[in-house]
Amino acid sequence: MRVGIVINPKSGARGRRGDEAEARVALARRMVEAKGVDAEIAVTAHAGHGASLAAGCLSRGAELVVAWGGDGTVNEVAGPLVGSSAALGIVPSGSGDGLARGLRVPHEPEAALAMALTGRARPMDVGYLGARHFLNVAGVGFDAAVAAAFNEVGRRGALNYLARSFALVWSYRAPAYQLDFDGRIHTGARFVVAFANAPQYGNGLVLDSGADPHDGWLNAVVCDAGPALVQLWRVRRLAFRCDAPAVGVYRARVRHARLASDELICHVDGEHFSTSGTIDVRVVDGGIRVVVPA
Repeated sequence: MRVGIVINPKSGARGRRGDEAEARVALARRMVEAKGVDAEIAVTAHAGHGASLAAGCLSRGAELVVAWGGDGTVNEVAGPLVGSSAALGIVPSGSGDGLARGLRVPHEPEAALAMALTGRARPMDVGYLGARHFLNVAGVGFDAAVAAAFNEVGRRGALNYLARSFALVWSYRAPAYQLDFDGRIHTGARFVVAFANAPQYGNGLVLDSGADPHDGWLNAVVCDAGPALVQLWRVRRLAFRCDAPAVGVYRARVRHARLASDELICHVDGEHFSTSGTIDVRVVDGGIRVVVPA
């Protein structure tokens, strides 16, 4: 089996260390040599580079491409693999690693890489927000605004993410949306409109524990507009009794959705973008093969 390993040397808190790229490459090289695997190892140099590196691996016959990084890196590497016969492996090393945690991928790099190289690949759903794919979570509203602020800061880690969230909640103004969930229409101001393919944002913060990336559905979570203190009270449900009812928080399972607004601040797997007008949401059943624990 031919394997490609795409490493983001700057992902996660350890990525700030100057020697982290060399350490990750050295570990990957030792493991593929020990297992007798025909592998090419590549290191990303900038945002978006993971997709082109993965596409190159695929063109040279890779049957497995391993993404070593956070959810954003996994999203990039997965892009060229969607709809192909090649499998995706994950070595989590990001700030939240929501997808890896939801799939129960080992946290330690050596264990995760060993599983990626020897484990079983299983079809997994792929969500789309507009033309952009996601494997874990996508959203419109406050969580996307936080992703934009977090990505611009440059410093990673869960504490920095929470700090940016707390700072932004006081000034954020929820836009009005028209929402169409499989033909069910809702209108009004919304704080968050999120779609979970897998259960959690990352770091144990659960968006919807019932989200299953193998069931052909997306789990939508909608949070009404409201003052900052109300939103801070609602956010407890990300960490405690995650699926318990909360006033102003609504859940639905959807295959197709459509959102319309004058302002659409969006994210896919934590990578933000902005648009306006109308954006469609859909899920492709079994759109990618991913190596998961037995």
